[in-house]
Amino acid sequence: MFLLTDLDYHVFEIPYQSGFRRIRILSGYASSAFLMHILTNYPDLEIELIIGMARTGGINRWDHIRYQEIAYSNQMITISYQRETPGIHTKIYHWDDPFGGNSITFIGSANFSWNGFRDQNELLAQVDYPNIEDVFDVAETIDCRDSNVENYIRFFSLRGRRVITALTGPQTSRVQLEMEIPNGEDVDTITLNDLDFVDLPLLTNNDTSIQETAGLNWGQRPGRNTNEAYIPVSTTFNRHNPNFFPPLEQAFTILTDDGEQLICKMAQQNRKAIQTTENNSIMGRYFRERLGVAYGARVDVQDVLNYSRTSVRIYKIDSETYFMDYGIAGSALTEVW
Repeated sequence: MFLLTDLDYHVFEIPYQSGFRRIRILSGYASSAFLMHILTNYPDLEIELIIGMARTGGINRWDHIRYQEIAYSNQMITISYQRETPGIHTKIYHWDDPFGGNSITFIGSANFSWNGFRDQNELLAQVDYPNIEDVFDVAETIDCRDSNVENYIRFFSLRGRRVITALTGPQTSRVQLEMEIPNGEDVDTITLNDLDFVDLPLLTNNDTSIQETAGLNWGQRPGRNTNEAYIPVSTTFNRHNPNFFPPLEQAFTILTDDGEQLICKMAQQNRKAIQTTENNSIMGRYFRERLGVAYGARVDVQDVLNYSRTSVRIYKIDSETYFMDYGIAGSALTEVW
């Protein structure tokens, strides 16, 4: 039977609930946000991930950095790249039980990414062939942590600079982003004015008050981590723009104007909150650092007003990558993401 919908459920949920804990994945392309989703929803997994088009198609640097962090922090996860051409465009998901000898294998068109499992029309089918080891016999791979990885793989970086738009009077600024191939063959400019964006207020009542136990102060309640925070998203915006942000509880990446990378998810009823997936205190610490507020302390209206930005602007680069600008006029942008 061909699987056309609910691929996540069929390929991951059912085998996991059946007791499988080891999966080998060979996928042309992949994304770190989807890998984080799998690790969050299916803990205790042993994963071997081979990205087959890494040499041919390149890899986003923010994905590479996250792959390295995951591999260094979890010895059950190995991530490697095909380092020679031609690339491997295969998509195969193979669960095996090294003790019981059982296995489940899926092949098809779905890459190991949100594009493959959610956003595009893909299919997978369950198969059973004895030569599975031949498929994973990929000799020319390199571990994502290898010190020589830059010699084999092209990493696409996001470079940014802040442009001052008023030379006299109150200064305002805009961000210009460039997607570049580091070897200098091409530089493609992303014009943010052509991307969808939303301004999300951090204050309420026309910037005269702040939520006491929500938003940036979500953790300011007894028994909570006082750093916990989220970015509020109005239900009106979600109702009129249902596809701007991902569905509830599905991981995505936010790159920031100061060079951070936040793995986030939409949370709470009506997707009214953007939280960091691993721990929403990560979001709270991030904003406290930018506002100059001590870790764990309550964020006050004046803290936000003193910073001179009372809202964040979030641009949608693609269905699992966003860019958040919370800089002020004259502030620098980190060179590379």
